Amino acid sequence: MFTDYNFNELEPEILKYWAEKQVVEKLRERKGPKFYFLDGPPYTSGKFHLGHAWNYALKDIAIRYKRMQGFKVWDRNGFDVHGLPTEHKVMEKFKLETKEDIQKFGVDKFVKECELYCLEMAEVMTKDLKRMGVTLDTSNPYMALKNEFMEGEWALMKKAYETQRLYYGEKVLTWCQHCETAVAKHECEYKTVKENSIFLKFPLKNKKDEYLIIWTTTPWTIPFNLAIMVGPEIEYVKVDVGGEKWILAKALANVVVSAVAGRTMKVLEEFKGEKIEGLEYTHPLEKYLPIYAELKKKHPKVHTVILSDKYVDTSAGSGLVHAAPGCGPEDQEACKPYDIPPYNTLDEKGYYPNNMNQFSGWRAKVDDAKFIEALKQEGALIETTEVEHEYPHCWRCHNPVVFRITFQWFFKVENLRDTILKGNKKVCWVPDTANNAYESWIKNLKDNSVTRQRYWGTPAPIWKCQKCEQVIVVGSKKELQELGGKVPKNLHLPWIDEVELKCNGKNKGATKCDGIMKRIPDVIDVWVDAGTTSWNCLDNDAKKMKELYPADLILEAKEQTRLWFSMLSICSYIYLGDNAFKNVYVYGMLNDLDGRKMSKSLGNIISPYELIDKHGVDVLRYYMCQNNAGQDINFSWDECAMKARYLHIIWNIHKLLISLANENKLNPYKLEGKRIKNILGLEERYIFSKLHSTIKEVTHLFETYRYDETILPLENLYLELSRTYIQMVRDKSTIGDEQDKETVIYTIGEVLLVCLKMFQIIAPFVSEAIYLNLREQFDLKPISISHYSWPQHHDLLIDKVLEADVEEAFGLIQAALNAREKAKLGLRWPIKEIVVESRNKDVVKVVNRLKEIILKQTNAKEIRVVDNLPEVKLKVKPEFGKIGPAFGALSPYVIAKLTMDSPQTILSHIDKENFYPFTVQGKEVKITRDMIQIEREVSAKYKEAQSKNAMVYVNVERNEELEAEGYARELMRNIQQLRKNAGFHKSDDINLAVKVSEQMKKMLEKFKLDIREKVGADKLDISLVEPSKKFEHHGEFSVKQEKFVTWFDKA
Repeated sequence: MFTDYNFNELEPEILKYWAEKQVVEKLRERKGPKFYFLDGPPYTSGKFHLGHAWNYALKDIAIRYKRMQGFKVWDRNGFDVHGLPTEHKVMEKFKLETKEDIQKFGVDKFVKECELYCLEMAEVMTKDLKRMGVTLDTSNPYMALKNEFMEGEWALMKKAYETQRLYYGEKVLTWCQHCETAVAKHECEYKTVKENSIFLKFPLKNKKDEYLIIWTTTPWTIPFNLAIMVGPEIEYVKVDVGGEKWILAKALANVVVSAVAGRTMKVLEEFKGEKIEGLEYTHPLEKYLPIYAELKKKHPKVHTVILSDKYVDTSAGSGLVHAAPGCGPEDQEACKPYDIPPYNTLDEKGYYPNNMNQFSGWRAKVDDAKFIEALKQEGALIETTEVEHEYPHCWRCHNPVVFRITFQWFFKVENLRDTILKGNKKVCWVPDTANNAYESWIKNLKDNSVTRQRYWGTPAPIWKCQKCEQVIVVGSKKELQELGGKVPKNLHLPWIDEVELKCNGKNKGATKCDGIMKRIPDVIDVWVDAGTTSWNCLDNDAKKMKELYPADLILEAKEQTRLWFSMLSICSYIYLGDNAFKNVYVYGMLNDLDGRKMSKSLGNIISPYELIDKHGVDVLRYYMCQNNAGQDINFSWDECAMKARYLHIIWNIHKLLISLANENKLNPYKLEGKRIKNILGLEERYIFSKLHSTIKEVTHLFETYRYDETILPLENLYLELSRTYIQMVRDKSTIGDEQDKETVIYTIGEVLLVCLKMFQIIAPFVSEAIYLNLREQFDLKPISISHYSWPQHHDLLIDKVLEADVEEAFGLIQAALNAREKAKLGLRWPIKEIVVESRNKDVVKVVNRLKEIILKQTNAKEIRVVDNLPEVKLKVKPEFGKIGPAFGALSPYVIAKLTMDSPQTILSHIDKENFYPFTVQGKEVKITRDMIQIEREVSAKYKEAQSKNAMVYVNVERNEELEAEGYARELMRNIQQLRKNAGFHKSDDINLAVKVSEQMKKMLEKFKLDIREKVGADKLDISLVEPSKKFEHHGEFSVKQEKFVTWFDKA
């Protein structure tokens, strides 16, 4: 039995219990309808970060709920393993820097090290999963490093090729010169950077001293410039600048000439961009790059002005845009109608090749300063300015990317957009904003490059004849074997490259080709790994696919809308012609306490183990999962601490239940529930209504995948059990009759157990510990709280009017307690009267219906409701800042009117109509609540506090009778504490003697019976002198200035 709530001791013990009793494994053995949860695979990077913890806490909530509903949940976990992060780790370990280093090290050895690293990290992360109480099936995680997974990808590639959705082509792609591979645009991280931008002048051909003015933030792309774009409808000007004629956008001319160049100008001519289409210019680096002449010969529009209404605007720069079709897909698109080809000769490392004369050996991006200097030497540089802008970086090594023309294999998806969007109409998204982001991404889908030039990845299953260049795309090991290949045990590089096939194609002369087919050197992009998880998680098994596909639920962070979610859809539609998922839950991103993104460089990363060590796993799950779907959050230690305090409350409820049950020798789970339910009081009807309305609400939220919204209703349920119901039945549970005590014990037991059944989804450790204590104490049969079914609500037990009334009543009670606090009057000291000031009919009804409860909870003698309390003087003060702008010249008359009219009249109108109407100077005026301030002058005999619908006043006047009762209550509390310190049980009767002053003796005489009953005294002697009899226990204490000396022992 767990005696105290100490998560450091409790959580490891619960984990041990679950393992020994095979709690989760036994749940998996149950039969029921199937539910397919697809785990988005985290990368095998090692120990969990807080984002992982949030992710898996939410996932565990989802699958625990479905299991309790009786579903047989397919919840196999997985890991993302291939790609650059692992390669970088291995390269760091063995001090490798380039592809050449890897080749020298040995590709076979390198790949084995990558595999070993991933398996080790997967083991670490699996331990983290278990430590967090996550119940996903970790017995056989899916991983792309397994042959069967890679075959699932091969099957997709083959299907794509057969359906003309896989093609080989040349495109300008973002390229990481550090990793020496293509990087998809959606994989790029955009970082805000400060760097030099340049304004340049390009001379027009055959026009002396006339220039096109351009601006760029990427000086390294200037050697690849082949055109200048203008907007056809944008207004341009030709201006005289010190004898030179500059052409630039009219809207930007003054900024460029005056602010940037520091010169003056005279406008010579105005025209629209379409007028200068076709103008030829000379590239300022032309003498160094003879290739331009060759390009111009083949493509006459090279180095001319072209039109683009899509990629030119006047938000910045000069209004003329430098176009390098080999350095960006937008430029390539704009140049294509003019037959201007992409030109970019960078190598894999981003270096300019040997045929670039003085630029040979320079490196893109790295050598921007050199290019600026070269342009300056040629007289093309107007000015350099520092600019802050967003620039793409490699998602894995975090270095800036460049652009490069590269041949890759692509998925043809642009004509798949409408199909995906149509299928998405059937998908439930939480929240809706995630659906909007997803659809926006899909509407702009571009053909994906699916090959990469690395080592640790699924080999592209494409064999190409070295003679006739015929291509075969292989879909499985079996097919490869049938084609005559000797299949290696491990399908990775380099072993798969040993497989050579005989070509069965035809030469141009229709003779049979006898060439050898070798696999292309590429690996498949890791996002294709991720995109095939929907069937690879099921081992691409026909039976499982029929029973389970598509996934019932996926759940990930919002960044995955453009990553994993879209790749799942693309791959599934290509391979299976249908979507991969039915329901999606999306959560936000986690920032630090100040709203900054967590990062190593800022030193603001909070480890989940920092939180677990401080507050435990349950608090981590409880806190993280309550955050609104799709919204970013700032981490808060204070909120974590609050959740920790709340867990102590639910713990104390079960301790109280066990204590009450033991004292009365009752088992709450063996009482006649049916009989008790027929005699429930208002307090019980309230808490059972709250229980069943919570079951109903939370079930609906789970059914509609609104996981974040389930937390607060469950929290509110056990807080209401503690703070409302248990407070209402304090006397009933201690000095009530046998039937009262049975009712209270039954009610607390029933509500607590049902609450635990639901709350264990959120906080499994504390819920299980409480349950195991109840199980041991009350002989409950299931071995785990998770083995119960999800509770069902009963509408007949729900009374929303009663719930609202009790909520209103406790609002009044809390206000009264706040007013007491202002008067520094403790709750044990009774007060004469509470006055509730309200015109709200519901408040009047509640005070009449629940009067006794309000009086008992506030320790007040009387309560009354009034429209206005005469002892309170109100004064209305106009808000000049609101009235002035609203009424202008009428303001003095409005202010005068408000000063003269009765505050009660003004407020009465505002309460009923939301405004106070009157006429001044023949014009109607309406005063709203924000146009006035209310000042209150309250009589000294009252202290006030506000509830939702009323002002509550506590009469703080004292008299001898109130003081006497207060002293009696303080005496009772102190005696009970002394009993507890002496080790007495509540059921133990005592003999009690109390020595007090003469005045105090007189005051306490009236309350002797109450004192005896409350402290369990068989005999009570209140005297001015010490007792002659010897007692076993003795104690002294003071209340205010009165001294009390007590003696007691067991009766």
